[in-house]
Amino acid sequence: MNAFVYCDTSLCIGCGMCERRCIMSHEQLSIKEVTLDEPTQRQRCKSFRREDVKGVLHCRHCENAPCMAACPVGAIERRTWNEDEKGHGQSGIIVDEDTCIGCKECVLACPFGAVWMAPTKAQRMVATKCDLCVTTEEGTPACVSGCPKKALRVVSLR
Repeated sequence: MNAFVYCDTSLCIGCGMCERRCIMSHEQLSIKEVTLDEPTQRQRCKSFRREDVKGVLHCRHCENAPCMAACPVGAIERRTWNEDEKGHGQSGIIVDEDTCIGCKECVLACPFGAVWMAPTKAQRMVATKCDLCVTTEEGTPACVSGCPKKALRVVSLR
């Protein structure tokens, strides 16, 4: 099952809490420790606020992921988790930051602009995108549970 986070722009107020909750989940920080302008505190989604629309940009975990196809070192791969007895589970596109060489091919390939480069604590530039928080203790998208207007939800398509 292909899962991704959907933003209902009619409910979103552009507050950025999704970004904060993402950082909290990945960096194991409290809300008081989160600083959105600290580059190594990397959110995996991007909120935007314009006069005419507010929303959040997330990776769509494409079935035929262009970012994965563009990666020359195989640092971007499809992973499956929560498999049932029939072998069905959720799947998504995940970046292996240790393998990523920072070439930016995935950034160019993503038709949604949902992949960008950001520094790690080791000062390496790596591809950054939504991983549905499966690599965190929370295990489910922190942005969804943290949205004060319930504008975000996980959509699963088969």
